[in-house]
Amino acid sequence: MPHHPDGRGPAVFISYATADRTEVLKFHQDLLDRGIDPFLDIMDILPGDDVVMSINGALERSDFYVLVWSAAARDRYWVNSEISAAMVLEQRRARPFVFIVRLDDSELPPVLAPRRYLDAFGGRRQAAADQLTAVWTRDREVGTKVLPAPAPIPEPAPREEPTLHIYARNQSLRVSHEVRIPVGATSRDLVAALTEQLALPIEATEYGGAVGVRFAYRYRHAGESLAEDSDVPLALGEGDVVDIEVVVEPFGPDGALADPVSFLPGRDYAIPPEMIRELCEKAIEHLMADDPEDDQDSERE
Repeated sequence: MPHHPDGRGPAVFISYATADRTEVLKFHQDLLDRGIDPFLDIMDILPGDDVVMSINGALERSDFYVLVWSAAARDRYWVNSEISAAMVLEQRRARPFVFIVRLDDSELPPVLAPRRYLDAFGGRRQAAADQLTAVWTRDREVGTKVLPAPAPIPEPAPREEPTLHIYARNQSLRVSHEVRIPVGATSRDLVAALTEQLALPIEATEYGGAVGVRFAYRYRHAGESLAEDSDVPLALGEGDVVDIEVVVEPFGPDGALADPVSFLPGRDYAIPPEMIRELCEKAIEHLMADDPEDDQDSERE
């Protein structure tokens, strides 16, 4: 949701070194041309404004943060301060917030070295703007809150097997997670990747295993059910959505207490319902989004 009255969006904070201003202004225009609402200090902080307050406010209002990195940005006080603030915001929001665009081949600082980056030098500036716009737009089009995968795997080296970033979405839990799968993945590959990166449990128990819940999962893509054991390559593309349905089966000392049913927060299951709900929510709480009303309350404050 755009944070500015002209309806542009998403809102993006651009962090850069003053020595790179000429290139950054071109990148700023690239984002404007693609419907993005970029904040740039030289454009958006007016004479007489409190610089620190303006930057803090812009960071808080922004949907995403872009660090324009170069040799000139290294060890710059304002750049480092903005990076630190952006990393804190990313942790607080529990979703991807920090993005990196390089203007040269300078190494990233250690805290950012493991992250993906886009190169905007050598004639690739507009391609980088296209890629960022595609990511930010598709995040909104998923229709739920998008969170990082609970157990992400490292990005591959350039010469390793290429991968796709897709969304694993659960409509009942009102949440999606960005995960990575190999290009040309089969259903078997997909299920293995989702199981690993989402840390999907198969069981949660109490009283030494006498009472508990078994978990199973159903997968759909473009409205079609996916067979979990198929070795036929899937027609998945970058940014595609795979829907996940969590299925629970409560059990007790004498076996199943009820037929398997889809998990819905707050739903009553077999006796005792309070225990079943507690076990379910404890086992998959890392997949659950906050109540949307909480976000609305935060925006009103």
